[in-house]
Amino acid sequence: MGSRRRTALMVTAAVAVGVLGGGAATYAATSVTHPDTNRPAGAGAVAASAGMMDGRDTGMRMGMGSFDTDAPFDAQFLDQMIMHHEGALMSTRAMIADSTRPELRDLADDIITSQSTQLDRMKTWRQQWYPDLAPTFAMGGSGGAMMSGSMMSGSMMSGSGDEMMGASDGGMMSGSMMSGPATDRMYLQMMIAHHQLAVDMAEQAQVQAAHPELVDLAVTIAIEQAAEIDRMRGYLADQTPTPPS
Repeated sequence: MGSRRRTALMVTAAVAVGVLGGGAATYAATSVTHPDTNRPAGAGAVAASAGMMDGRDTGMRMGMGSFDTDAPFDAQFLDQMIMHHEGALMSTRAMIADSTRPELRDLADDIITSQSTQLDRMKTWRQQWYPDLAPTFAMGGSGGAMMSGSMMSGSMMSGSGDEMMGASDGGMMSGSMMSGPATDRMYLQMMIAHHQLAVDMAEQAQVQAAHPELVDLAVTIAIEQAAEIDRMRGYLADQTPTPPS
């Protein structure tokens, strides 16, 4: 696969995480390098995702992790955490499921197993508890770009040169498409902040959620993802070269 195509796929998954992970976007924009040229990879794309996250140029009412009084808290939490989990699953499958590092493959298995189960549970609760309530949260970008579930449309991926190429085959990504140390590093850098947002939201749900089942799930999410943050920080430290003295 050509370097431009690899870069486009990495940026696609990175934007999925960055859009849903807030501060991860800025971090990746300054820290991630192109796997072949050692130049910044997709900084413009990731910066754009940061703008999407805080609502610039999107018409969004608020960013993920923000809740208002216009709808039940539990419905807002479910809508946001469902999307958050879907972004994590997409990026995990695309970026580290086939990593050469066994510890990252194990991490991918843990995230996919746990979050897939939680995702199904949250979708069921959303339908049972609020069947007539319109979605309380959506993330869209200028030009009609939209991320939904495990797909990203090619319209989100617009740019020039190696920075961006567009999602291939309708935006669907599989674990076999991306691999290598640069991809591993990009994933860890962005998923740490992505997980931290989930921890923050889950801690808020432990205080504000009305359904005891949702409180219990929030406790599980906070514990699991905090532990995974520690794992990812260790894996990232293991991969980072020691600067020359």
